Amino acid sequence: MAKHTFASYAIRIKRSREKSYLPLDNFDGGGSDLLKEFYGFFLHLQECAFEFPEKERSLEARETQRKNRSLQVKLAFGAYGIQSRIRDRTTGQVVFQKIEGHVDLTDLRNYIILPENSTAGLIFTERFQGNGVISALSEAFKKAFHAKFGGYTLEINTMTSEAAFGVYMESGEIKKIRLVRQAIPHDVAGALGLGDEETNLGTIEMMLRPPRTGSFHKQKIQSVISGETDVSSLLEWRDVTFRELKVEVKIADSLRTLSVSSGTTPAMLYDLESEMRKEGVTELTDTWVYGKAEELAEDLGKNMGLSADRMRREFQWPEFWDRYRLEVPVDQND
Repeated sequence: MAKHTFASYAIRIKRSREKSYLPLDNFDGGGSDLLKEFYGFFLHLQECAFEFPEKERSLEARETQRKNRSLQVKLAFGAYGIQSRIRDRTTGQVVFQKIEGHVDLTDLRNYIILPENSTAGLIFTERFQGNGVISALSEAFKKAFHAKFGGYTLEINTMTSEAAFGVYMESGEIKKIRLVRQAIPHDVAGALGLGDEETNLGTIEMMLRPPRTGSFHKQKIQSVISGETDVSSLLEWRDVTFRELKVEVKIADSLRTLSVSSGTTPAMLYDLESEMRKEGVTELTDTWVYGKAEELAEDLGKNMGLSADRMRREFQWPEFWDRYRLEVPVDQND
């Protein structure tokens, strides 16, 4: 499994109980711009972390940079509420004792672009070892947005451009198929002598690889990706039900991962380490990651009718946006 990946999502707005999507830079007809709301939200998160008490999780913004109609945001997300020790692998000594009030944060890079006069925007969010921040980000931002704009529905959904999936499946080769399940089956756990925590929080995967120089046939996978066949037909094997099907597609020297779960639409993941090897990059810097996100956004934007020129169009940021904050309302019961 790649340590660092990007997942892509589409951002849209519509009036409640209506079907038509609205231009993101003037969704209320009075000049309200979703880019301003995201920017004010991230500036607020830089000043005040947002916590999810029931999940014992915390979200904060470390850095927020702007470029035309895009944002480059480093979000820190992590858990609190448990005690643990941090041990040095080389010496075996405990170097830090974590208490319940400490938050174990992971920095994840995010790229958001909301083109001018467009009804759809894109967000690329970094995942580390399969774990990301999109659920927490979506929940917190929607809570803040709906408190101010109650008559609108904000969508942050998996990027499901059938045209994009079709291009990747047609031009690429299937090099790996993985079936993933959270929680280890009890018979397997029993055979391995695993405890309850290991069983419930562990992950089991089944991986299929073609011969070294070959690739898998595409027909069945294409029918699942397109929605013609229910993915559940591929998620059961020897009485074990898996949660997710991941298909790695090789296009030239790059890898794209298409992820499908039962009852959900396909998600597209981008293997950043594969991109680094292709370009001879040795260090995962912010500059390279955000540049790659911009490149991938333009690639995906073509399938949404968005030209590269339109996505690169210059935008003059209003000065007062730097003073604006979109705060997340705090529930009295939290």
